[in-house]
Amino acid sequence: MNRKKKLLLGVVASPRAKLASAEYSKLLDKISDYQKMYEMIYEYAGEKKISNTEGLVLASLFGAKSEDVDAEGINLKDVFQTGKISREQLAEKLNKCEGVIIGTPVYFGDRSSWFDSFVRFIKDNGINTKDKIFGAVSVGAKRNGGQETTLIFGLLDALNRGFNVVGNGPPTSQFGGTGWAGDIGKIQDDNFGLDTSMGLGKRVGRYFEIAASVQTPLNELKIGILHSGFASGSEEIKKLVSMIEEKGAKTDILNIDDLKIKPCLGCPICPKEQGMEYGCVIKDDMIKVKNLSVSVDGLIFMLYKGKKENDQYQLFLERTRFIRRDNFILSDIPFGAYYSEKDFGGGQYTTRMFTSFLRHNMYIVSPLVQSISIENEEILIGDPSLLCDNLLRIASKSKTARNISKKKYIYEDIGYGKKR
Repeated sequence: MNRKKKLLLGVVASPRAKLASAEYSKLLDKISDYQKMYEMIYEYAGEKKISNTEGLVLASLFGAKSEDVDAEGINLKDVFQTGKISREQLAEKLNKCEGVIIGTPVYFGDRSSWFDSFVRFIKDNGINTKDKIFGAVSVGAKRNGGQETTLIFGLLDALNRGFNVVGNGPPTSQFGGTGWAGDIGKIQDDNFGLDTSMGLGKRVGRYFEIAASVQTPLNELKIGILHSGFASGSEEIKKLVSMIEEKGAKTDILNIDDLKIKPCLGCPICPKEQGMEYGCVIKDDMIKVKNLSVSVDGLIFMLYKGKKENDQYQLFLERTRFIRRDNFILSDIPFGAYYSEKDFGGGQYTTRMFTSFLRHNMYIVSPLVQSISIENEEILIGDPSLLCDNLLRIASKSKTARNISKKKYIYEDIGYGKKR
């Protein structure tokens, strides 16, 4: 299928960055394959010509280019410190590109100040983020140096600015590229960090492939709505269903609280062994969750927490382990999060939901929706109708792309006797 190449902007938010912005494209032009990428990073990192963050960003951009994506880089030092690139030029690049991968060092489990300035710039300058994809890479000096929390905070920023977000994909399918390096140049020793960053670029490439696909008619779509904690006949659920069905799509609704779900055993059997049809040794109603999830074109989870918490969300969540291990069967499906609570409990459940389902190799769609009821007053964060519109638009293209490519993902039991 011939299609115009999408443009991905790689952003370096590290005060240690060495290269001028124009140098990133020159280096990428020299990389023809996987081996060349490693050789280039080994050379430049070994001679301290690039920072550790730059090594991860370059790996991610190469991953995207290997999926037929145009990519260029920008060093935020050129914008916020030296002024070599004007803020008007940065705005032009952001409006022109279809996606962003940003790299940052870890500061106490959080992003750099330049990352924060970049996010503020997007808001203050009205950058168009509709249907654009966002991913991130981070590097810390220690194995458990806060890389994942840094990525989560960055992805949360992006969702709040209207981006859709993506992780690094199989085989680990987590939150993005995670590097382990302290001194400048040490990223050359971290093949895992380089591989996860490259995987992020490939996932962005897959998103661009989906975005370029023909839309499936909305009346041929089915959106799954899983919910927990809501009272029977909830008006919130009815309203969301109406928003979807008014567009012509069908819905499939499942109340998690009506199901008989047993706790995960943490056993080594799943995803499948010995010809098992189900993929889990526990025989309960989680089969209904799996059957719904694999039959829909988009998925929204709606969770309610009141004074008396009677939901089964956490029980449900841990049991989705066998679904993920079944070769990421939810891959490339868009996911939306909707959380409602009475009296502010501070549970941060929209963040919990998007990070958990990102690990199923799904695309997370903005906005995250949170409704808070305090003394009969509702505070609504995020627009449910916008969530439905965005999810339907991505789902209509994702269905076409999934039907055409039949792309396969393989689960590997990394961490269970297999090291990465």
